[in-house]
Amino acid sequence: MKWSKLKKTIEDKFSGSIKGRVYLFATRYTTGSYYMVRGWITIDGEEIANFSTPDNNNKFGWNTPDIDERIPAEDRKEGLAVEKGEFSRWDFMNACWEYINLSIDDAIKSDNPIIKSFAVLDKRLGKRRLRLIEKSSLHPLTLRLLELRLESEKLKVKS
Repeated sequence: MKWSKLKKTIEDKFSGSIKGRVYLFATRYTTGSYYMVRGWITIDGEEIANFSTPDNNNKFGWNTPDIDERIPAEDRKEGLAVEKGEFSRWDFMNACWEYINLSIDDAIKSDNPIIKSFAVLDKRLGKRRLRLIEKSSLHPLTLRLLELRLESEKLKVKS
């Protein structure tokens, strides 16, 4: 499956309240290079998450921790959905491929913050379940997208 089809498959799962607001992108900057690549997510045209392979390699080298253990909460910068170099394009693409084959229950329970972020935008996740998500333990990317979804659905936020 080509990227354009994969992207459309995921974006078609998004709730109607956020359709046209959240988009996924992926690119390669040098012909033939598998290193100079990145993916990103935008909300209303503003980039909120950068999945850059060179930045990821500069930050972690060959010893990249598991995806759910990359940056401790105390080392995060306030207001950022994703820290620079936290994820690579490979992490992003792998999450996209995995997500399209998951049930909504499995996606929302995933340890992968990218998959969980897609799940909070998914129309299969109903409003009642959306309100019950415990926000305190969420990755900043997932939290940012959850808040967008709650706001767009006009739901009261459970703290």
